[in-house]
Amino acid sequence: MKKKSVLPPILMASLSVAMAQEAPVKSLNQYVEFLSNSTQVVANRFEMVRAYQKDVAQYRKNPNSDLRLPSSGPLEEYYFQKSLTATGITAAEKKGLNASTNAVWDLVTRLDETGKMLETHVRLNAYKNDNLKQSELHIAEMQAIFIKFSSEKNAFYKQIQDIYRKYQPYIATDPYLAAEKEMEHVLASQQQLLDSLPYYLHEEGQFEWPAALVQKSLLADEKLLLTFGKMQSKLAYPASAVIPDFKEALSAMQNLKRRALDDHTFAAGQSARHGNEVYLALLKQYNQDLLVTQKSFVNYSQSARKLLYYVAYSPVISTEPSPATSRAISRTAPFEDNPVQTFSTIRSSAPAKPATVQALNGYVEFINESLRQMHLLQLLLRNYQTSAEYYRDPESAKKRANLSYKHEDYKMPVSEYALLKSASTSLPETYRKAVTQQAEVLMNILKEMDGLSIELISYTTQKQYLQDQLKRSDEILDRYAELFAILDHKKEQLYNDLRRIHECYPNATPTASWYIAGNALMKTMDDDREILFGIKDYFQGKKDQIPNTQGLASGAQQLIADEYKNLKGLQRYGRSNGLCPYSPYEDLAANSLRFAEKAGKMKTVSPGSSAHPYESFYYFYNNELVYQYNKFIELSKAGLLKTINQPDLFTFRRGSSQKPAEITPSKKQPDHTRQDQRPEPTAGNVRTEEIPLTKTEKPASANAGQAAQAQHDTVYVERLRVDTVYVDRNAGLQQVTRSLDGFATNNMVLLLDVSSSMNSPLKMPLLKRSIKSLLTLLRKEDQISIVLYSGKARVVLKPTSGSKSAEIARMIDLLQSDGDTDGNEGIKLAYKTTNKNYIRGGNNRIVLATDGEFPVSDEVLQMIGANASQDVYLTVFTFGKNEHTGQKLKKLSQLGQGTYAHVTEASADLQLILEAQAKKQLVK
Repeated sequence: MKKKSVLPPILMASLSVAMAQEAPVKSLNQYVEFLSNSTQVVANRFEMVRAYQKDVAQYRKNPNSDLRLPSSGPLEEYYFQKSLTATGITAAEKKGLNASTNAVWDLVTRLDETGKMLETHVRLNAYKNDNLKQSELHIAEMQAIFIKFSSEKNAFYKQIQDIYRKYQPYIATDPYLAAEKEMEHVLASQQQLLDSLPYYLHEEGQFEWPAALVQKSLLADEKLLLTFGKMQSKLAYPASAVIPDFKEALSAMQNLKRRALDDHTFAAGQSARHGNEVYLALLKQYNQDLLVTQKSFVNYSQSARKLLYYVAYSPVISTEPSPATSRAISRTAPFEDNPVQTFSTIRSSAPAKPATVQALNGYVEFINESLRQMHLLQLLLRNYQTSAEYYRDPESAKKRANLSYKHEDYKMPVSEYALLKSASTSLPETYRKAVTQQAEVLMNILKEMDGLSIELISYTTQKQYLQDQLKRSDEILDRYAELFAILDHKKEQLYNDLRRIHECYPNATPTASWYIAGNALMKTMDDDREILFGIKDYFQGKKDQIPNTQGLASGAQQLIADEYKNLKGLQRYGRSNGLCPYSPYEDLAANSLRFAEKAGKMKTVSPGSSAHPYESFYYFYNNELVYQYNKFIELSKAGLLKTINQPDLFTFRRGSSQKPAEITPSKKQPDHTRQDQRPEPTAGNVRTEEIPLTKTEKPASANAGQAAQAQHDTVYVERLRVDTVYVDRNAGLQQVTRSLDGFATNNMVLLLDVSSSMNSPLKMPLLKRSIKSLLTLLRKEDQISIVLYSGKARVVLKPTSGSKSAEIARMIDLLQSDGDTDGNEGIKLAYKTTNKNYIRGGNNRIVLATDGEFPVSDEVLQMIGANASQDVYLTVFTFGKNEHTGQKLKKLSQLGQGTYAHVTEASADLQLILEAQAKKQLVK
């Protein structure tokens, strides 16, 4: 005979209480649902006001347009009426709650009526008669109701909570009540943060933004996440499954806060837009994820415990203070340095705790992020330095467009640094003090870099270069060169100390394959690092010989030979699975061999090259070696330490402060004073011919609709060509003249493949280099557009004048390899962009840059052919280690009457210049 299961007395008592309190809690939840649905009404009106305000701003700029407001439907009373029928509470409690219900409903009704009055006012176009005065009064009244509603709603919910606690006293040992309290604490803290953040209806002007409060919330919730859900194991399914969902929702809130802190840059501080975006993002995450998850927990817990819903957050529009006055930009003070605190490590008898390893890897990530931001600045400053030299002569500078500088994409790792300091408490005090001080110095250097860039913005905006002939600009650039070298040195000190600390702890699983393989990979990474440092020393003149790569090659070969021994017992998932440990192991070994081979074939600095040969080593080391190693460490979770990236100190170099020499046409070029003049044929069968550009009433194909919209007049121009229509141009680059004098105005659309496969030293870096080689030659009348077709095709740079080469270069530097290829949509968008900005008699050309073939639809093929007959041509550049053998891309360029070329390190600096010289200037 089976024994009857006997529930513990505490659980039996809890179930009895739960059954008795079902009716009161159910009634209270009806009031909460009324509040949350009323909040949704308020949120909808809030969105209406936001959208309307944007339209009003446009209307004030262009009064010829009309304002529009869609009419809203009747106010839904269902939840209001339902809440009044609650029966599970006492008469006195019901009376008090119903009074609050009616007060809140009156506010909601007033808000709805005011919104409808505004809708009617707009539909009658009455705003045109009073210059929006009545409209502004309606908006002001709605703003006041938003604030009043928020206050009344919070007081009402507090009233509900007080009654709830009478029926449902808190029992700390009850897992459901404990989990409910944890969630309530989180929700209340997020509401408190939202209450402290402003949302301004008018974004213009500089307003203070409470970054310190966001950081305080971030740190507090990061600690809370470590202990949240301690009662999960005592909860029954499915309520238990909600705990990790709630933690994930809170983590998403944390990510928003981190982004908010890091994006709070100097540029973001020039308006209220950044603060508004943060407010809306947190509001959405709170109501649509965090709150929804709490409601799921309440619903899933009903069989064990009747719990209370939490109330939604209602948005408000803050009263706008007087805009902060613009402060004069003062000279940036040198960063505050701290002497490196020496310390001795003591061999620990116990393995490092997971929190300790996590903190050490946090420092590594902080270093890497600092280097990423430094590299971004190097690229920005390199472009600025090139442009600035043309402004050294004040008289010449006055004839040019204004010199400008921006660094809005530079973001200091504020959140990472704050979390790092918080997590470092897991380190022993001696170690913690030493590495924390060093990290602080790195942050101070980044702050000085930020300050110097802000100075440059002010310097160029106020045109101070016209007064001092770039004196202060030179001082700032010189200081940057020093700071880049200092940061490189100090990050190395910090990383070496992190290695020492990590090595003083024994590993918890020294015989595990993850640990054995990780150590083998680390040895190879150290060999890679030694070779990279040797190459850097060689280029800096510290060594007169290229480093010997025999040891690296031998170690990488041994790594391959020991693969199955090192990875014994670890599952192989295959390359398509990101959890497979074999992929990063094998790639690091193979790439190390390639690195050794690459170092053995190292080239010296070429005087005419725009890129330093170290650049390819920089990209290879960080992308092909460090990335693979750190990926393996992340997969292992075996207490191993990541490694750091290395900077390219040759990216930004200070040279002589001389204005670049004016580029003059080669003497070999013919005199283009007469239209019928013909240059002599050169290598590659280069010749010119007259090509009639005929105006077309209809597109040659129904799929080439954009071509029909362009004004293709009947004019005759000289177009430099190879063969009759198409050229396979991979030779004869030595004939290129570095000048656009005498050539037609360019309308060039760069159609770039930035899919993940382009992430290679012989692809993306060469693509960027090829484009930048043209920038210094561009004239004011030339225009460049950029279309990307990784994932969804999109225009990332609208037609931009050649006088804004720094802006174009900045966009090129931001290109990153990611996503899939969608070539068809990219080609369509490129033709649309080209035709929309068509230049009569100009070189209207699309340059497709890719590393591989992709399927092309018949529709797109017809479009290419039709546009080629209307003076819009398609050139194809391919990238990669080996020249492509496929014929599809070559056929595209043939059909588009353009060029086909495989871009290599030798040709990258000249290939795009050839395309900009594809048509001679029309002689009038």
